Amino acid sequence: MPEQHDIPAIGWVPAWADLQERNADPIDAGFIIHAGMGQGSAGREYVAAWPGRDAEKFAGMAAGGSGVRLTLLCADTDAAQGVATGGLTAVAERILLMAPTAELNTDVELPPNSQVALAPMETYDAVEVTVFDHPVAKGRIQVRDDFAAVAITELPQGPQKEAFERGLFAAMAEEAFLHGAEYLHMVVEPDAAAPYEATGWAVAGRLLSFQKN
Repeated sequence: MPEQHDIPAIGWVPAWADLQERNADPIDAGFIIHAGMGQGSAGREYVAAWPGRDAEKFAGMAAGGSGVRLTLLCADTDAAQGVATGGLTAVAERILLMAPTAELNTDVELPPNSQVALAPMETYDAVEVTVFDHPVAKGRIQVRDDFAAVAITELPQGPQKEAFERGLFAAMAEEAFLHGAEYLHMVVEPDAAAPYEATGWAVAGRLLSFQKN
């Protein structure tokens, strides 16, 4: 498991882009994530690790286009602020979490008449927990080049919320393990990270995004 002071790896980025129904291509030491459906060229996003040899170059490319985003995966967001030049402003900060598939792929006690199913979609697999055939919790997983990215897209409120979420993660971890991925990667908002850290996830980096004013 990576430590916070390490420069995080970014090989999971294409799988993460797939979860958003966007395409990612390698560019130098980073990735360009293309705009999603209906976004136009303004939805492009350059992703790089920082410190890294291409961060400043990508910053210049992002500054040259309106609506183009630069996202840096870093351990220290304060230090990374200095990369922003040419009118770029920090617009978002998120947390990259990682968890070993072996720790999440455990038996989960779900309510009676519950089922967990995976369904292949165009760019990811949909994961769903149903009760009496009614969907109650949903997630997404994509495994690409031994990197697994996941997202929770729908959870109910109430006492069974945690059990449903564990059910989703267990199914995702099993799917990732079967495809050779040792870890799940998940991007969350900063205020959502702490509860996950208490259940086996670890902070592997921070995503700081910039955009032209």
